Amino acid sequence: MRSGRVGASSDAAGSGTHQRQRLHAVVLIGVAILLLVLVSLAGGRLSSGSGDEPAAGDGGGHTSGDEGGNGRDDRAHDLHDERATGGDGDGDDFLSSPEFLRMSTADRIMAVDTALHVAEREVFQLGAERSKLMNELDSDGSETEEALDPAADEDLLARGLSPKLSYMLAAATTRTLDVCVNPINAINNPQCVRVAHNAEEDLALPKIFVYDVPSKFTTDMSRKWKRCSTDQYGTEVFFHEALLAARDVRTTRPEEADFFFVPIYGECFLWSWEMLRRENRAKSFEYTNSLYLELLGLIRQQPWWNRTDGRDHIFVFPGARGPTIFNEWQHQIGRSVYLTPEGDRKAHYFDTWKDLVIPGMEADERLYLATHRQRLVDAPPQRKYLAMFRGTIDHREGTAYSRGLRPRLKKIFANVSDVIYDTKKKDCNRDCYVQEMAESVFCLNPLGWTPWTLRFYQAVMTRCIPIVIADDIEFPYESEINYSAFTLKLPEKDINNIMEIMRDMPESERERRRREMDRVWLRFTYQRPPQRGDAFYSVMRELSRKKRTMRNGVNRFWD
Repeated sequence: MRSGRVGASSDAAGSGTHQRQRLHAVVLIGVAILLLVLVSLAGGRLSSGSGDEPAAGDGGGHTSGDEGGNGRDDRAHDLHDERATGGDGDGDDFLSSPEFLRMSTADRIMAVDTALHVAEREVFQLGAERSKLMNELDSDGSETEEALDPAADEDLLARGLSPKLSYMLAAATTRTLDVCVNPINAINNPQCVRVAHNAEEDLALPKIFVYDVPSKFTTDMSRKWKRCSTDQYGTEVFFHEALLAARDVRTTRPEEADFFFVPIYGECFLWSWEMLRRENRAKSFEYTNSLYLELLGLIRQQPWWNRTDGRDHIFVFPGARGPTIFNEWQHQIGRSVYLTPEGDRKAHYFDTWKDLVIPGMEADERLYLATHRQRLVDAPPQRKYLAMFRGTIDHREGTAYSRGLRPRLKKIFANVSDVIYDTKKKDCNRDCYVQEMAESVFCLNPLGWTPWTLRFYQAVMTRCIPIVIADDIEFPYESEINYSAFTLKLPEKDINNIMEIMRDMPESERERRRREMDRVWLRFTYQRPPQRGDAFYSVMRELSRKKRTMRNGVNRFWD
């Protein structure tokens, strides 16, 4: 017990007790989630028999229709969706539900593996909540050691906790949580779920084979149109070039590859037809569709696609439309891995199980170079503005665009003198735009047609606290970064409170969020050449995590 607590008031003591109760509740919930999933995993494995069923369609093409997908995958993911959204009941119901029991052994394994993936993400979120509670305990001088000792709570065993659960609760108070059927062997047992908080995981970089394709699909375009490499959609060019040069990631031996990278500058190609040639949308998409089909024809002449139906093949889709720029994406590449900045949890083309959210491309050296950003840390500019936003506000499609949020914000800020809320103007060029961000406390990120916006990453690069107004957004590296530490995510229904929320945040909290951005900002930047800790290598780590998570799936293709 800390000596400083001797003369504490009864109010403070009550606050400390309340904090301990909240902390215990968070830990218990996390342990319960993991136990349910581990029981489910064990049950699914025990009931699966000794052999795996062959994946339907392996060795052949993906022949399902655009809407139907693969029946087996759809059933497994439907059951996963029910579990992820609460479903009806607990882990026992999950294993004994009629739909689960009607599945083949392979389907049940996929359903359990998918539920395990969801649970891992929930545990990271609980870890973030625990870190926040730890800070609260430290800040009010509570009896931290006593609060974190399960044995100090005489009620613990009265709640009916088994010795094993008590062990797990005790483990949950440490920096690293090991939950295992045999806790003593937690480190060495491959069946354990190991979650590390605020620590670098030991993830080996993946081995990626890059297809050598004719230049018409790639460099002919990037050499002709520089914009394809430098605008916010330039990630399809960047990842291709970076992988070719990454000796620690790229392999020239396809038989040892974890993933296969398919280089094609589809967004650049579509842009050239829509914007340069002024072709109508239908024709532009038709030409783009033909480009993808031609390339896939070449890829499928090699054995690597057919052995997995493309599940270990990576495509970059750098725009908000994702894979839909390829009309036949569902039928042709529906099982492949997509790297996309569009983390829209309600989009039919984004699957958090297999796809990765990547940062958008920011090619302005004033934003992504460490030397420029360090100047903002060493000599912070005066924050003249409470908040800023420049972009489309009133759209010809009315409230269909941004769900009407941007026009509503325009009314809220109409008479506020220290908020910039305006469209892009000729009298505010790129220099002006960057300076306004650096001189603003908050940078507003309301959704447009879709949740993602490059403004979020620009805000972090200029130490401007992002306010995200997009309910369905998913960010990059959510399993590793606690976004609530530096970002404000405002529910769309609560935007009328935005002025009060911004004005009420004390300067000490604003500065704390800026320091948190200093810690993670590099992970949103594409350094040239790539360096450890930047966006390229962070995405490589996420691919390693995907490999590990999906290793035991029914459609596994890794050794």
